Amino acid sequence: MRLILTTLLTLTSLYGIGENTTTMQADFTQTITNDKNNTITYSGEMLAKRPNLTKWHYATPVDKTVYITTSNVTIIEPDLEQVIIKQLENSIDILAILATATKVTENQYNAYYHAKLYHIALENSEIKSISYNDAFDNLVTITFTKRKVNAPIDDELFYPSIPEDFDIIRD
Repeated sequence: MRLILTTLLTLTSLYGIGENTTTMQADFTQTITNDKNNTITYSGEMLAKRPNLTKWHYATPVDKTVYITTSNVTIIEPDLEQVIIKQLENSIDILAILATATKVTENQYNAYYHAKLYHIALENSEIKSISYNDAFDNLVTITFTKRKVNAPIDDELFYPSIPEDFDIIRD
């Protein structure tokens, strides 16, 4: 759960790179590599909208949808017929991340957020990828493709519809 939350908090924050970015939609591939060079790869689609709305739909290797608002994370896992709802202790401060991001090269930035270093790669002034070491010292790399920036996104897409027969776990 900690790995998912760290990733989600990071990614929710990153769509803010670029002063005029208000929304982002993209396909993503997330790879997590441990110290033994074992890798697991996830893929799906994400939506993000300022100030603090994010939706991650993981399509492979398992179906899972994660919704993030200012104060909550809701994870819907259809295969397990369960929903996990967790309150965020701190709201996600996009401006704080932007304030700490420093340009390394034309398309590379580094940001420190909650004492963690994030490497951000841009392509055509948009986020191409982000990488960082998680709490377990795994290398996490998230690559974005088919990016759409500042396209209208309906707020309703960011709020979960929980099936009545699913178990709800509040953490």
